[in-house]
Amino acid sequence: MLTPISTSSASLSGSAATVRRVLRWGLPLWVAGAVVACGGGGGTDATVATPQTEEIPSAVQVPEITAVVDASGEVMTPGVELNSPERKAVAATSAFNGGVADPGLLMLLVPDDQPTADDRVTSWTDAASEVGTRLAVVTDAQFLAMGSAGALRYAGLVLPDQLHTVATDALVAAVRDYTTRGGRTFLTFDFAALTLNGNGQPVYPVPRSRLSDLAGVDYVLYDTLLDRTVGLGPVTAMRSTLRELLVPPGKSMPYPPVGLTAKVGTARGTAKPAVPRLLTAAGVTAGESLFLPVSLVDPGGVRGFDPQQFQNLPAATEQVRAGRAFGLSTARQVSIRYGKAFKAPKVTQASATHPVSESTTGEATPVPVAKALAVDGLDAYHGYLLGHLIYPSYVTTGVYGGTTLASAPDFGLVAGVQKVGAGKVLFVNLPLGYLKGRTDALPMHGFLNYFMQHVVHGSRLSGMPNGVAGLTFDWHLDSKAAQAPSLALETAGVFNKGPFSMEMTAGPDAIVPGDGLGWNLNNNLVAQQLLRHLDVKGHAIGSHGGWVHDFYGAGATETNATDYLPLLQLNQIAVDGVVGKRARSYSAPQGNNPLWAMTWLEQQGVVGTYFGGHTGLGATRQYRDGALLNPALYVFPVTPQGLYATFEEFQEYQVPKQDVIDWYRALVDFGIAHDTSRLVYAHPPGANQWRDVLNNLLNYAQGKGAKFQWYTMPRLADFMTQRRQVSWSETVLATGATRVDASHPVSLGEMVWMLPKDRYLKPTVVTGAATVVNGGTVWLVKAAAVARLQFRALPNLTYVPG
Repeated sequence: MLTPISTSSASLSGSAATVRRVLRWGLPLWVAGAVVACGGGGGTDATVATPQTEEIPSAVQVPEITAVVDASGEVMTPGVELNSPERKAVAATSAFNGGVADPGLLMLLVPDDQPTADDRVTSWTDAASEVGTRLAVVTDAQFLAMGSAGALRYAGLVLPDQLHTVATDALVAAVRDYTTRGGRTFLTFDFAALTLNGNGQPVYPVPRSRLSDLAGVDYVLYDTLLDRTVGLGPVTAMRSTLRELLVPPGKSMPYPPVGLTAKVGTARGTAKPAVPRLLTAAGVTAGESLFLPVSLVDPGGVRGFDPQQFQNLPAATEQVRAGRAFGLSTARQVSIRYGKAFKAPKVTQASATHPVSESTTGEATPVPVAKALAVDGLDAYHGYLLGHLIYPSYVTTGVYGGTTLASAPDFGLVAGVQKVGAGKVLFVNLPLGYLKGRTDALPMHGFLNYFMQHVVHGSRLSGMPNGVAGLTFDWHLDSKAAQAPSLALETAGVFNKGPFSMEMTAGPDAIVPGDGLGWNLNNNLVAQQLLRHLDVKGHAIGSHGGWVHDFYGAGATETNATDYLPLLQLNQIAVDGVVGKRARSYSAPQGNNPLWAMTWLEQQGVVGTYFGGHTGLGATRQYRDGALLNPALYVFPVTPQGLYATFEEFQEYQVPKQDVIDWYRALVDFGIAHDTSRLVYAHPPGANQWRDVLNNLLNYAQGKGAKFQWYTMPRLADFMTQRRQVSWSETVLATGATRVDASHPVSLGEMVWMLPKDRYLKPTVVTGAATVVNGGTVWLVKAAAVARLQFRALPNLTYVPG
């Protein structure tokens, strides 16, 4: 029985036999889609009150999650339609990369008629660039023409989701041959999920995906599972593995989750296992799972649930913070649209997977379950205010013989690495491209990075200036309530550290027009002096949105730019006027970033902004609504500590100080270990109350010396913009050495290449200027301020490809 997420059940439209027949034999696509959509029960959702599964003392409030109605329940990805006359074919007759071998270049396999400018393509190439590798489009015809021998002259093969759901048997066979002959293959989600019947129409394969042997498990099991082909649930992995997947501390939390039981005489209560909050809100009970209906136009069912809704959750308001002074505490309400997701009995035969821990070398090593949990810990991807996140994955069956990286408790294998012949396959059972387009790019970036580091074992371009990791500390100055705490922090020397990003809401009001609680920057000499003083110290001073903090944060929408754009303009003019230069950074009140606001900010020269989507990721360009928007503007996603992210939340919801100290320290260490940076944010009132915690972070970071740096948003955005213009290639010479040729229109200064030591001997500079440094497990080639650089490295003869 399939049960929609509703207070009452609804019966299926059409029998299972009818649905099976339609999708196996390929009736017209629109018919098949309609049948499956009806079968999913998504059109009859009703509002669900959040079931109470935890007993929580009144002093410890957590955000409440409620399921709400979604009118359509389906997310349509913008872009070029399958049979659109606008489609322009990539020239299939030209050789991939001009026929030039490059052992560091990844291939992204797409259909012959796929436009390379499609955002579903650029989301992959942009992600590869941001994690420090190179990825170029190869068409089916090009891949088939060069054969396995030709394809093996490149670093690896990426098989993307969404772009290539239909594939011929010949292409599948070519992918298999390339892999078994020694290729490195990154297989994702619904690549080749459909085959062609005798009439050339897309159909589901029977009984499983034709690439199940490469994946290591059976998946795309529509023939037996029908509407339970794709599940929707948490994704778990060992904590050490998630860090290798670039998931920072706080963005993953222990699984299963821990609830709270009230206990007399204690403030927090005692821990007990609990059901993930997003499943509880959906009304999932024991023996049930969430599923997404599939169709021939959406073979992975992903359009039935939209993760982009998570990017604009109700951040704390000035009104809520003001209430704390009077002892008022109210849990925030989080409404979730479950779209076409429905409840049904669990699939009992899903693959059993075993956790792995990452060794000190970064290699995933299978260990006994009990030992792994004792020395490491099982975590799951986690969201700000949400708890453990839920992701679509195909139900998998069979015993996985490779190294498990991630799994879905109800659905089987989510990610793993296994040897296939002389090659190796990273299988990721997640719609990575779809997720990135809906403001969750962290999985794509993490798995691409893992593929390049641990499967390909290739060279990378550092994502940090001079290869120095760090953090961005973003201060939000919301109202005049922050004035005295800001001055206290200044007197205490906090702002002598940094530099930090700092944004002010400048109007005379804070909650509603006329309340007089705002900074009133135009008439506040103390505030003006403070901003000028902070600017002189090197902090990046910017605008915190729309003049009246809560009024703008709660009221700005995609349809009322006429009313709310003037508030953005007033705020920007006030801040710019005080510091005497145009602000280049921005943060939105309550994280509310309508598209029109982002476009206006880009037009004003803003290059970096705080962002509520892509949480846990470093600086990135804004993919949203399935498209790259505002390409000159970098967004800086917030990194949470579990459910919360800022001092006032930690204080209100009684997060122990030591937990916050440990999290901050872990973020510093994470950045250094993984050559990256993340953003955390704070408000002066809460930070001043916990000045001991704040100083602990600042002192710990300072103790890392040259390994760590504080970065403002404009500083990193400018670096990333320059880095995008770097061109580089690799060539294997007759001596066996690998030569790297790099260039930039102006200067390669601050660019650093990382070459794994166990694969390469110490590089030597051929032309240009650079310094070669021992970076632990890698060689660091630090470019000087030259436009062109060439260096080479002989192979380490002890290296044996895994």
